[in-house]
Amino acid sequence: MKAYRKIMFVMLLALTAGFALSVFVGPASAALSYQGTILTDNQGVAEDTSYTLTLTNTGTDRLLTANITVPDGFTNIQNLVVSPSTWTVQDNTIDGTLYLSLQSAEGIASGAQVILTFDATNPREARDYTWTVNAVGTDGDQESAFDLEIVSPIRVTTMVPALIILGIAVGFAILYSVLNRVLITYFVGWDQHHVMRREIAEFQRAQMAAARANDQKQMEKLKRKQTQINGMQAKMMKPQLLQFGVSFIQLGFWWLVLTPTFGGTSLAFLPGLGAIPVFWLYPAISMFLSITMSRILGTMPIDI
Repeated sequence: MKAYRKIMFVMLLALTAGFALSVFVGPASAALSYQGTILTDNQGVAEDTSYTLTLTNTGTDRLLTANITVPDGFTNIQNLVVSPSTWTVQDNTIDGTLYLSLQSAEGIASGAQVILTFDATNPREARDYTWTVNAVGTDGDQESAFDLEIVSPIRVTTMVPALIILGIAVGFAILYSVLNRVLITYFVGWDQHHVMRREIAEFQRAQMAAARANDQKQMEKLKRKQTQINGMQAKMMKPQLLQFGVSFIQLGFWWLVLTPTFGGTSLAFLPGLGAIPVFWLYPAISMFLSITMSRILGTMPIDI
């Protein structure tokens, strides 16, 4: 009986202490929690597209502001629209990093959403990009992150871009081949150029044969002709040097015009390699056409 009374006394004492502590401590703080998602209608590299970023309040605290860090590579962000209408949005660039800041005096309660839509140009590299959000509630803040994958899809839906690239490459190939022939005719002479090429080729073959056979007499004989061959090579080098300088025009056009215009959009598809953007397609086409056109015009003879 005494033991029973002791147990009852301890339980009553614990309940009294708990009630007293609850009076002094007060109610527990609300918890900030939210979920972020980002959707787009086009995940292709270097594509212009529209985005919808949604923040859902999944906690018990009111969500008041959100600072969104835009990953490097996303450009031309514009047409920012946020809902509900009690929210405002602005973009700020700090130390080269772009932030999208959402603010509201009223905030959103548990279960509600704030939706941000905007237009942007996707990065040029296909990979996962992490969007970081730092949200602030009435009793604290929380940071979260979610990924968006930018892909390099097979988008060969029309032959027009490829035909444009082909036409540009053909134009440059004809231009350089004609220019090469004009320069050769002016500095060397067209017929003399072929004679020199043949003599240089024969000299090099004879030199290699003498070296393999260790024929010292033949090597001494060829050395006496080396000065003449060097003069021929120097004379033939002038047109090549001038054309090499002009070739930077095509390099600049490929790098500064074609690559930014077409971006990473696939213009062709090669089994085993996959989608091929203009960055790789144009040099391959240009090299093939330049060699072919040089053969046709005779600036690079098939046989010497």
